[in-house]
Amino acid sequence: MKLKIVYTCFGIGALLVGWGITWAKQDAKICANKSSIELLSRQVDQVSSQATEADKAIVRIDTKVEFILKGIEEIKAEIKSSK
Repeated sequence: MKLKIVYTCFGIGALLVGWGITWAKQDAKICANKSSIELLSRQVDQVSSQATEADKAIVRIDTKVEFILKGIEEIKAEIKSSK
């Protein structure tokens, strides 16, 4: 009878230890995933800010091109009016 109680206690202990190890592994995976998510979030923020800067540069280039084209049209108009 006492031997059954000892085995039962060992069995329960083994289950608890197994559950604890499983829980610890899952907790470690969760922490690793959180770290990965934070790293990816930072990278997305960096890419977003770079895209914003690229968009601003494109707008500046477009504005300069429009200014140049307008200047060319004015020069053409002056040439035509001087003829």
